[in-house]
Amino acid sequence: MIALVDCNNFYASCERVFAPKLERAAVVVLSNNDGCVVARSNEAKALGIPMGAPLFKIRDLIECRGVKVFSSNYELYGDMSARVTAVLRRFAPEIEIYSIDESFINLDGVGSRERTVRLAEDIRTTVERWTGIPVSVGLGDSKTLAKLANRIAKRAGSGVHCCGAVSATPDLRKLPVAQIWGIGKKLASRLRSVRVWTALEFRDAPSALVRKIGGVVTERAHRELKGLRCIEFEQPQPRQNICCSRSFGGRIRSLGQIEAALSAHVDHAVRRMRGEGSTACAVQVFVGTDPFEKGVPQYHSSATGKLTAQSDDLLTITGEANALMRKIHREGYGYKRVGVLLLGLTSKGHGQLRLFDETQPDRSNGGLRLTLKRERLNQALEKIISKHGREAIVLGRTPAKGLAGQDSAADWRMKRQRCSPHYTTRWEELPIVR
Repeated sequence: MIALVDCNNFYASCERVFAPKLERAAVVVLSNNDGCVVARSNEAKALGIPMGAPLFKIRDLIECRGVKVFSSNYELYGDMSARVTAVLRRFAPEIEIYSIDESFINLDGVGSRERTVRLAEDIRTTVERWTGIPVSVGLGDSKTLAKLANRIAKRAGSGVHCCGAVSATPDLRKLPVAQIWGIGKKLASRLRSVRVWTALEFRDAPSALVRKIGGVVTERAHRELKGLRCIEFEQPQPRQNICCSRSFGGRIRSLGQIEAALSAHVDHAVRRMRGEGSTACAVQVFVGTDPFEKGVPQYHSSATGKLTAQSDDLLTITGEANALMRKIHREGYGYKRVGVLLLGLTSKGHGQLRLFDETQPDRSNGGLRLTLKRERLNQALEKIISKHGREAIVLGRTPAKGLAGQDSAADWRMKRQRCSPHYTTRWEELPIVR
Protein backbone atom coordinates (compact mmCIF):
# COMPACT_ATOMS: atom_id res chain seq x y z
CA MET A 1 0.00 0.00 0.00
CA ILE A 2 1.10 3.57 -0.67
CA ALA A 3 0.85 6.41 1.84
CA LEU A 4 0.77 10.12 1.04
CA VAL A 5 1.86 12.23 4.00
CA ASP A 6 0.81 15.86 3.64
CA CYS A 7 1.63 18.60 6.17
CA ASN A 8 -1.50 20.52 7.17
CA ASN A 9 -1.37 24.24 6.26
CA PHE A 10 2.39 23.81 6.19
CA TYR A 11 3.68 27.40 6.18
CA ALA A 12 1.18 28.45 8.84
CA SER A 13 2.03 25.36 10.92
CA CYS A 14 5.75 26.21 10.77
CA GLU A 15 5.00 29.64 12.20
CA ARG A 16 3.05 28.03 15.07
CA VAL A 17 5.79 25.59 16.09
CA PHE A 18 7.87 28.27 17.83
CA ALA A 19 4.97 30.59 18.74
CA PRO A 20 2.39 28.59 20.73
CA LYS A 21 0.26 31.72 21.18
CA LEU A 22 -0.71 31.33 17.51
CA GLU A 23 -2.25 27.89 18.10
CA ARG A 24 -5.88 29.00 17.85
CA ALA A 25 -5.30 32.26 16.01
CA ALA A 26 -6.05 32.98 12.36
CA VAL A 27 -2.70 32.92 10.54
CA VAL A 28 -1.84 33.78 6.93
CA VAL A 29 1.51 33.71 5.12
CA LEU A 30 2.27 36.03 2.20
CA SER A 31 4.08 35.50 -1.09
CA ASN A 32 7.25 37.23 -2.31
CA ASN A 33 7.36 40.95 -1.50
CA ASP A 34 4.37 40.48 0.82
CA GLY A 35 1.98 40.41 -2.12
CA CYS A 36 -0.69 37.68 -1.84
CA VAL A 37 -1.86 35.03 0.60
CA VAL A 38 -0.17 31.68 -0.09
CA ALA A 39 -1.00 29.81 3.13
CA ARG A 40 -3.83 29.95 5.65
CA SER A 41 -4.62 28.29 8.95
CA ASN A 42 -8.05 26.68 9.34
CA GLU A 43 -9.13 29.70 11.38
CA ALA A 44 -8.18 32.04 8.53
CA LYS A 45 -10.08 29.86 6.06
CA ALA A 46 -13.15 30.07 8.31
CA LEU A 47 -13.00 33.87 8.03
CA GLY A 48 -13.38 33.56 4.27
CA ILE A 49 -9.84 34.64 3.34
CA PRO A 50 -9.25 33.13 -0.13
CA MET A 51 -5.99 31.66 -1.35
CA GLY A 52 -4.12 34.14 -3.54
CA ALA A 53 -5.94 37.18 -2.17
CA PRO A 54 -3.82 40.38 -2.46
CA LEU A 55 -2.93 41.77 0.94
CA PHE A 56 -4.33 45.24 0.21
CA LYS A 57 -7.77 43.78 -0.53
CA ILE A 58 -8.13 42.01 2.82
CA ARG A 59 -6.33 44.55 5.02
CA ASP A 60 -9.56 45.72 6.68
CA LEU A 61 -10.61 42.14 7.49
CA ILE A 62 -7.17 41.39 8.91
CA GLU A 63 -7.23 44.40 11.20
CA CYS A 64 -10.83 43.84 12.25
CA ARG A 65 -10.45 40.14 13.10
CA GLY A 66 -6.90 40.25 14.45
CA VAL A 67 -5.42 37.96 11.79
CA LYS A 68 -1.69 37.28 12.28
CA VAL A 69 0.20 37.98 9.05
CA PHE A 70 3.70 36.70 8.21
CA SER A 71 6.09 37.10 5.30
CA SER A 72 7.37 33.90 3.72
CA ASN A 73 10.24 32.56 5.82
CA TYR A 74 11.66 30.16 3.22
CA GLU A 75 14.72 29.26 5.28
CA LEU A 76 12.52 28.08 8.17
CA TYR A 77 10.07 26.23 5.94
CA GLY A 78 12.83 24.41 4.06
CA ASP A 79 14.50 23.29 7.27
CA MET A 80 11.23 22.12 8.84
CA SER A 81 10.44 20.19 5.64
CA ALA A 82 13.80 18.41 5.90
CA ARG A 83 13.04 17.49 9.52
CA VAL A 84 9.67 16.01 8.61
CA THR A 85 11.28 13.99 5.81
CA ALA A 86 13.96 12.70 8.20
CA VAL A 87 11.23 11.38 10.50
CA LEU A 88 9.39 9.71 7.62
CA ARG A 89 12.54 7.87 6.53
CA ARG A 90 12.47 6.01 9.86
CA PHE A 91 9.28 4.22 8.81
CA ALA A 92 10.11 3.04 5.28
CA PRO A 93 13.19 2.95 3.04
CA GLU A 94 11.37 4.00 -0.15
CA ILE A 95 10.13 7.58 -0.05
CA GLU A 96 9.44 10.10 -2.80
CA ILE A 97 9.48 13.79 -1.88
CA TYR A 98 6.66 15.15 -4.02
CA SER A 99 6.80 18.77 -2.79
CA ILE A 100 7.99 20.78 0.19
CA ASP A 101 5.05 19.50 2.26
CA GLU A 102 4.11 16.17 0.62
CA SER A 103 5.82 12.78 0.42
CA PHE A 104 4.80 9.38 -0.88
CA ILE A 105 5.86 6.34 1.18
CA ASN A 106 5.88 2.74 -0.01
CA LEU A 107 4.32 0.62 2.75
CA ASP A 108 4.24 -2.64 0.84
CA GLY A 109 5.03 -5.58 3.08
CA VAL A 110 3.69 -4.02 6.27
CA GLY A 111 0.94 -6.61 6.46
CA SER A 112 -2.84 -6.40 6.73
CA ARG A 113 -4.83 -3.23 6.01
CA GLU A 114 -5.52 -2.80 9.73
CA ARG A 115 -1.82 -2.99 10.55
CA THR A 116 -1.02 -0.47 7.80
CA VAL A 117 -3.60 1.95 9.20
CA ARG A 118 -2.06 1.62 12.68
CA LEU A 119 1.35 2.37 11.20
CA ALA A 120 -0.08 5.46 9.45
CA GLU A 121 -1.48 6.66 12.77
CA ASP A 122 1.95 6.11 14.35
CA ILE A 123 3.56 8.14 11.54
CA ARG A 124 1.13 10.98 12.10
CA THR A 125 1.67 11.00 15.87
CA THR A 126 5.46 10.74 15.65
CA VAL A 127 5.87 13.53 13.09
CA GLU A 128 3.79 15.94 15.15
CA ARG A 129 5.51 14.99 18.41
CA TRP A 130 9.04 15.28 17.03
CA THR A 131 8.64 18.30 14.73
CA GLY A 132 5.46 20.06 15.86
CA ILE A 133 3.99 19.84 12.34
CA PRO A 134 0.51 18.23 12.05
CA VAL A 135 0.12 15.91 9.06
CA SER A 136 -2.61 13.93 7.33
CA VAL A 137 -1.95 10.46 5.94
CA GLY A 138 -3.82 9.00 2.99
CA LEU A 139 -3.52 5.28 2.21
CA GLY A 140 -4.32 3.73 -1.16
CA ASP A 141 -3.50 0.87 -3.49
CA SER A 142 -2.07 3.45 -5.92
CA LYS A 143 -0.70 6.98 -5.77
CA THR A 144 -3.94 8.46 -7.12
CA LEU A 145 -6.02 6.64 -4.48
CA ALA A 146 -3.56 7.76 -1.79
CA LYS A 147 -4.05 11.35 -2.97
CA LEU A 148 -7.80 10.93 -2.73
CA ALA A 149 -7.53 9.36 0.74
CA ASN A 150 -5.33 12.21 1.97
CA ARG A 151 -7.85 14.76 0.74
CA ILE A 152 -10.61 13.01 2.67
CA ALA A 153 -8.47 12.62 5.81
CA LYS A 154 -7.67 16.33 5.80
CA ARG A 155 -11.21 17.56 5.20
CA ALA A 156 -12.83 15.11 7.64
CA GLY A 157 -10.27 15.92 10.33
CA SER A 158 -9.63 12.23 10.99
CA GLY A 159 -5.94 12.49 10.13
CA VAL A 160 -5.81 9.04 8.49
CA HIS A 161 -7.99 7.58 5.74
CA CYS A 162 -7.70 4.50 3.56
CA CYS A 163 -9.03 4.12 0.01
CA GLY A 164 -8.92 0.66 -1.54
CA ALA A 165 -9.90 -0.08 -5.11
CA VAL A 166 -13.38 -1.21 -3.98
CA SER A 167 -13.85 0.68 -0.71
CA ALA A 168 -13.22 4.02 -2.46
CA THR A 169 -16.49 3.82 -4.44
CA PRO A 170 -18.55 6.04 -2.06
CA ASP A 171 -15.78 8.62 -1.98
CA LEU A 172 -15.44 8.65 -5.77
CA ARG A 173 -19.18 9.20 -6.17
CA LYS A 174 -18.90 12.52 -4.28
CA LEU A 175 -15.74 13.75 -5.99
CA PRO A 176 -16.03 15.98 -9.10
CA VAL A 177 -13.91 14.71 -11.97
CA ALA A 178 -11.90 17.97 -12.04
CA GLN A 179 -10.52 17.20 -8.58
CA ILE A 180 -8.86 13.92 -9.54
CA TRP A 181 -5.07 14.12 -9.30
CA GLY A 182 -3.77 14.90 -12.79
CA ILE A 183 -7.13 16.04 -14.24
CA GLY A 184 -7.23 19.78 -14.84
CA LYS A 185 -10.08 22.12 -15.76
CA LYS A 186 -9.67 21.77 -19.53
CA LEU A 187 -9.59 17.98 -19.44
CA ALA A 188 -12.50 17.89 -17.00
CA SER A 189 -14.52 20.01 -19.44
CA ARG A 190 -13.85 17.50 -22.24
CA LEU A 191 -14.85 14.62 -19.96
CA ARG A 192 -18.09 16.35 -18.99
CA SER A 193 -18.91 16.64 -22.69
CA VAL A 194 -19.21 12.83 -22.73
CA ARG A 195 -21.24 12.82 -19.49
CA VAL A 196 -18.41 12.00 -17.12
CA TRP A 197 -19.06 14.26 -14.16
CA THR A 198 -17.74 12.41 -11.10
CA ALA A 199 -14.63 10.43 -10.27
CA LEU A 200 -16.76 7.27 -10.10
CA GLU A 201 -18.07 7.83 -13.61
CA PHE A 202 -14.51 8.44 -14.74
CA ARG A 203 -13.31 5.18 -13.16
CA ASP A 204 -16.14 3.18 -14.76
CA ALA A 205 -15.77 4.78 -18.21
CA PRO A 206 -14.36 2.61 -21.06
CA SER A 207 -10.56 2.77 -21.29
CA ALA A 208 -10.71 3.46 -25.02
CA LEU A 209 -12.89 6.54 -24.43
CA VAL A 210 -10.57 7.86 -21.70
CA ARG A 211 -7.48 7.39 -23.86
CA LYS A 212 -9.15 9.07 -26.83
CA ILE A 213 -10.01 12.15 -24.77
CA GLY A 214 -6.86 12.55 -22.67
CA GLY A 215 -4.18 10.24 -24.01
CA VAL A 216 -1.99 7.81 -22.12
CA VAL A 217 -1.44 10.09 -19.10
CA THR A 218 -5.18 10.30 -18.44
CA GLU A 219 -5.50 6.56 -18.95
CA ARG A 220 -2.93 6.05 -16.20
CA ALA A 221 -5.11 8.05 -13.77
CA HIS A 222 -8.09 5.99 -14.92
CA ARG A 223 -6.30 2.72 -14.17
CA GLU A 224 -4.94 4.03 -10.87
CA LEU A 225 -8.47 4.66 -9.61
CA LYS A 226 -9.07 0.94 -10.17
CA GLY A 227 -6.14 0.13 -7.89
CA LEU A 228 -3.66 -0.64 -10.68
CA ARG A 229 -0.30 1.05 -10.15
CA CYS A 230 0.77 2.95 -13.23
CA ILE A 231 2.67 5.84 -11.61
CA GLU A 232 5.85 4.44 -10.12
CA PHE A 233 7.99 5.94 -7.38
CA GLU A 234 10.51 8.38 -8.81
CA GLN A 235 14.05 8.46 -7.56
CA PRO A 236 15.79 11.85 -7.30
CA GLN A 237 17.61 12.62 -10.54
CA PRO A 238 20.61 14.94 -10.84
CA ARG A 239 19.43 18.33 -12.00
CA GLN A 240 20.54 19.54 -15.41
CA ASN A 241 19.91 23.22 -14.62
CA ILE A 242 19.67 25.38 -11.50
CA CYS A 243 17.82 28.70 -11.50
CA CYS A 244 17.81 31.42 -8.87
CA SER A 245 15.68 34.55 -9.31
CA ARG A 246 13.76 36.98 -7.12
CA SER A 247 11.66 40.07 -7.65
CA PHE A 248 13.12 43.31 -6.30
CA GLY A 249 11.60 45.06 -3.33
CA GLY A 250 11.30 48.19 -5.54
CA ARG A 251 12.16 49.43 -9.02
CA ILE A 252 15.91 49.29 -9.70
CA ARG A 253 17.65 51.43 -12.31
CA SER A 254 21.31 51.31 -11.25
CA LEU A 255 23.52 48.72 -12.93
CA GLY A 256 25.53 48.47 -9.70
CA GLN A 257 22.48 47.41 -7.71
CA ILE A 258 21.44 44.93 -10.39
CA GLU A 259 24.94 43.40 -10.32
CA ALA A 260 24.76 43.21 -6.51
CA ALA A 261 21.46 41.33 -6.70
CA LEU A 262 22.74 39.09 -9.48
CA SER A 263 25.89 38.25 -7.49
CA ALA A 264 23.75 37.22 -4.53
CA HIS A 265 21.66 34.93 -6.77
CA VAL A 266 24.79 33.42 -8.33
CA ASP A 267 26.17 32.76 -4.85
CA HIS A 268 22.99 30.91 -3.88
CA ALA A 269 22.84 28.91 -7.12
CA VAL A 270 26.52 27.90 -6.98
CA ARG A 271 26.16 26.80 -3.37
CA ARG A 272 23.27 24.55 -4.33
CA MET A 273 25.24 23.18 -7.27
CA ARG A 274 28.30 22.42 -5.17
CA GLY A 275 26.09 20.75 -2.57
CA GLU A 276 24.92 18.33 -5.26
CA GLY A 277 28.47 17.67 -6.46
CA SER A 278 27.87 19.17 -9.91
CA THR A 279 29.59 21.62 -12.24
CA ALA A 280 28.16 23.91 -14.95
CA CYS A 281 29.27 24.46 -18.53
CA ALA A 282 27.30 27.65 -19.23
CA VAL A 283 25.58 30.58 -17.54
CA GLN A 284 22.43 32.46 -18.54
CA VAL A 285 21.30 35.75 -16.98
CA PHE A 286 17.99 37.52 -17.47
CA VAL A 287 16.48 40.82 -16.41
CA GLY A 288 13.10 42.46 -16.88
CA THR A 289 10.68 45.18 -15.90
CA ASP A 290 7.26 44.61 -14.33
CA PRO A 291 4.89 43.43 -17.11
CA PHE A 292 1.87 44.28 -14.94
CA GLU A 293 2.83 47.94 -14.52
CA LYS A 294 0.95 49.89 -17.13
CA GLY A 295 2.08 53.08 -18.77
CA VAL A 296 5.83 52.57 -18.28
CA PRO A 297 8.50 51.44 -20.77
CA GLN A 298 9.00 47.66 -20.82
CA TYR A 299 12.22 45.75 -21.41
CA HIS A 300 13.10 42.07 -21.05
CA SER A 301 16.32 40.44 -22.14
CA SER A 302 18.63 37.50 -21.49
CA ALA A 303 22.10 36.37 -22.49
CA THR A 304 23.98 33.07 -22.34
CA GLY A 305 27.71 32.49 -22.15
CA LYS A 306 29.80 29.33 -22.15
CA LEU A 307 32.43 28.81 -19.48
CA THR A 308 35.92 27.89 -20.65
CA ALA A 309 35.51 24.56 -18.85
CA GLN A 310 33.07 22.80 -16.52
CA SER A 311 33.24 24.79 -13.29
CA ASP A 312 31.78 25.14 -9.82
CA ASP A 313 33.98 28.11 -8.91
CA LEU A 314 32.02 31.00 -7.44
CA LEU A 315 34.34 33.75 -8.67
CA THR A 316 34.51 32.40 -12.23
CA ILE A 317 30.75 32.04 -12.58
CA THR A 318 30.01 35.39 -10.92
CA GLY A 319 32.43 37.15 -13.26
CA GLU A 320 30.82 35.58 -16.33
CA ALA A 321 27.30 36.40 -15.10
CA ASN A 322 28.08 40.06 -14.48
CA ALA A 323 29.85 40.37 -17.84
CA LEU A 324 26.70 39.08 -19.53
CA MET A 325 24.53 41.47 -17.52
CA ARG A 326 26.58 44.46 -18.64
CA LYS A 327 25.86 43.45 -22.24
CA ILE A 328 22.07 43.35 -21.90
CA HIS A 329 21.50 46.16 -19.39
CA ARG A 330 19.81 49.25 -20.83
CA GLU A 331 19.52 52.63 -19.14
CA GLY A 332 16.16 54.29 -18.57
CA TYR A 333 14.16 51.30 -17.27
CA GLY A 334 12.90 50.49 -13.79
CA TYR A 335 13.78 46.82 -13.43
CA LYS A 336 11.70 44.47 -11.29
CA ARG A 337 13.46 41.10 -11.59
CA VAL A 338 16.88 39.57 -12.26
CA GLY A 339 18.04 35.97 -12.22
CA VAL A 340 20.67 33.43 -13.19
CA LEU A 341 20.46 29.96 -14.72
CA LEU A 342 23.34 27.48 -14.46
CA LEU A 343 23.24 25.21 -17.51
CA GLY A 344 24.59 21.82 -18.54
CA LEU A 345 25.18 20.43 -15.06
CA THR A 346 27.21 17.24 -14.80
CA SER A 347 28.73 15.36 -11.90
CA LYS A 348 32.05 16.80 -10.82
CA GLY A 349 34.87 14.96 -12.55
CA HIS A 350 32.77 13.92 -15.55
CA GLY A 351 32.88 17.13 -17.57
CA GLN A 352 33.96 17.25 -21.20
CA LEU A 353 37.70 17.92 -21.50
CA ARG A 354 38.96 20.64 -23.85
CA LEU A 355 41.92 19.89 -26.08
CA PHE A 356 43.89 23.04 -25.26
CA ASP A 357 42.54 23.75 -21.76
CA GLU A 358 45.13 25.09 -19.35
CA THR A 359 43.86 23.19 -16.32
CA GLN A 360 45.16 19.68 -15.90
CA PRO A 361 43.02 16.55 -15.51
CA ASP A 362 42.78 15.14 -12.03
CA ARG A 363 43.81 11.54 -12.59
CA SER A 364 42.19 10.39 -9.33
CA ASN A 365 38.68 10.98 -10.68
CA GLY A 366 39.24 11.50 -14.41
CA GLY A 367 37.79 15.01 -14.54
CA LEU A 368 38.84 18.64 -14.37
CA ARG A 369 39.65 20.48 -11.17
CA LEU A 370 40.29 24.05 -10.20
CA THR A 371 43.71 25.23 -9.21
CA LEU A 372 44.51 24.16 -5.67
CA LYS A 373 44.37 27.69 -4.25
CA ARG A 374 40.98 28.46 -5.78
CA GLU A 375 39.51 25.19 -4.56
CA ARG A 376 40.78 25.88 -1.04
CA LEU A 377 39.17 29.32 -1.22
CA ASN A 378 35.79 27.81 -2.11
CA GLN A 379 36.08 25.28 0.70
CA ALA A 380 37.00 28.00 3.16
CA LEU A 381 33.94 30.03 2.13
CA GLU A 382 31.71 27.01 2.65
CA LYS A 383 33.13 26.35 6.13
CA ILE A 384 32.67 29.96 7.22
CA ILE A 385 29.09 30.06 5.92
CA SER A 386 28.15 26.71 7.48
CA LYS A 387 29.46 27.89 10.86
CA HIS A 388 28.43 31.54 10.93
CA GLY A 389 25.55 31.83 8.46
CA ARG A 390 25.02 32.88 4.85
CA GLU A 391 25.79 36.56 5.39
CA ALA A 392 28.99 36.04 7.41
CA ILE A 393 31.04 36.43 4.21
CA VAL A 394 29.92 37.61 0.79
CA LEU A 395 31.42 38.78 -2.48
CA GLY A 396 32.45 42.43 -2.64
CA ARG A 397 29.57 43.19 -5.01
CA THR A 398 27.00 41.84 -2.55
CA PRO A 399 26.25 44.24 0.33
CA ALA A 400 26.16 42.47 3.69
CA LYS A 401 23.82 43.32 6.56
CA GLY A 402 25.23 45.86 8.93
CA LEU A 403 27.90 47.11 6.51
CA ALA A 404 28.15 50.20 4.35
CA GLY A 405 25.79 49.82 1.45
CA GLN A 406 23.04 48.22 3.49
CA ASP A 407 20.58 50.91 2.45
CA SER A 408 21.25 50.27 -1.23
CA ALA A 409 20.90 46.52 -0.69
CA ALA A 410 17.48 47.06 0.85
CA ASP A 411 16.25 48.43 -2.49
CA TRP A 412 16.68 45.12 -4.30
CA ARG A 413 16.06 42.60 -1.55
CA MET A 414 12.56 41.15 -1.29
CA LYS A 415 10.16 42.94 1.04
CA ARG A 416 9.70 40.69 4.06
CA GLN A 417 8.59 43.21 6.65
CA ARG A 418 6.57 40.63 8.61
CA CYS A 419 9.13 37.81 8.58
CA SER A 420 9.42 35.69 11.71
CA PRO A 421 12.86 34.79 13.16
CA HIS A 422 14.91 32.09 11.45
CA TYR A 423 14.56 29.86 14.49
CA THR A 424 16.46 26.84 13.14
CA THR A 425 18.96 28.26 10.63
CA ARG A 426 20.62 31.24 12.36
CA TRP A 427 22.46 31.04 15.67
CA GLU A 428 21.51 34.58 16.66
CA GLU A 429 17.81 33.82 16.20
CA LEU A 430 17.57 30.53 18.10
CA PRO A 431 14.46 30.42 20.31
CA ILE A 432 15.14 31.11 23.97
CA VAL A 433 13.31 29.21 26.73
CA ARG A 434 12.54 31.49 29.66
